[in-house]
Amino acid sequence: MPLILGHRGYSAAHLENSMESFRAALAAGMDGFELDVQPTRDGRCVILHDEDLARTAQSAGILRTLDYRELPLLKNGEKLPLLSDALALAADLINVELKGAPGWEIALAEVRHARALERVLFSSFEHDQVLALRAACPPARCGLLWTTAQAMALTADGLSALPADFRLNLPISAVQARSEFWAVYQKRIVLWGIQRASEAAVLPFQPAVVVADGP
Repeated sequence: MPLILGHRGYSAAHLENSMESFRAALAAGMDGFELDVQPTRDGRCVILHDEDLARTAQSAGILRTLDYRELPLLKNGEKLPLLSDALALAADLINVELKGAPGWEIALAEVRHARALERVLFSSFEHDQVLALRAACPPARCGLLWTTAQAMALTADGLSALPADFRLNLPISAVQARSEFWAVYQKRIVLWGIQRASEAAVLPFQPAVVVADGP
């Protein structure tokens, strides 16, 4: 059976990328959760998807231009969580999506400090960030993210150039469109872009990990 991760926590029922959402994902029986990290101006590793705080916080502002003490509360009344807060939860796997340079250095330092390398998967659409992280820390578990259009263009030759243990973080739309091609890589696939984990059952194979908004 694949591991089930909550997309930004249990985001179908709770505010995404909040501690409430992460705890709810674990309480619902998920194996862990996916989250997004980026640095503040003073170098804190904060969990937030967008560059701007407006969508999930109580006021707007570009995260990277602010110190951590200046950040508003989330719309659910919580402080914006740090990666260290999420790492303190008893998740079997946490998919840490890196949102731009120089975030990987700070994220890796937090994970190392928490002694959590074995239960963290680093991923990003910015492949150079993941490759730099792996070069700095060979034991780190890493994956690469692709959009649907990018995934549709991938070839076996192109994938063979990647480290053999890298996870392939793929949208379900691309995997469904070429399920025979992707079946060979099923043990490496982290499937995303679905609302409920049960939706992955439409595939003729089981991916390694399913990231969904709800269980």
